[in-house]
Amino acid sequence: MADLNPLYDPKTDNLAIAPEVQAMLNAPLKADAWTDEEQAFLNDLVAKVEAGTIKLYSPSSLLNQAVYEKLDPMARGKVDQNSVNMLGKIRDIVGLMKVYNEPTYQIKNLVESLLADKRRLEEVGDIFII
Repeated sequence: MADLNPLYDPKTDNLAIAPEVQAMLNAPLKADAWTDEEQAFLNDLVAKVEAGTIKLYSPSSLLNQAVYEKLDPMARGKVDQNSVNMLGKIRDIVGLMKVYNEPTYQIKNLVESLLADKRRLEEVGDIFII
């Protein structure tokens, strides 16, 4: 049987990687510092998770029930669907913040995405407690 990949060289398979190269590969890419808005949002978010106000596996814990109850069924469905996705981002942010003390591109992207979701959905009112 002919080789499927003509660029594959079996002699280089499983060669040792120099420790300094491995350390460089394992280091997270550092992002720019948090903006004031991002830092305030992140502090509030982490505080609410640690206090148990936001339950990481209960999307309804993100909702401001007084505003949510006034929405029409179509808007509620949109909020319900998005709150599940937003809670997934929050779980990722909280998990990554436990590992990295400084902003990384992954955490910054998640925070910016979460803020964008919140702004987009709250055009009709203050639906979320974050």
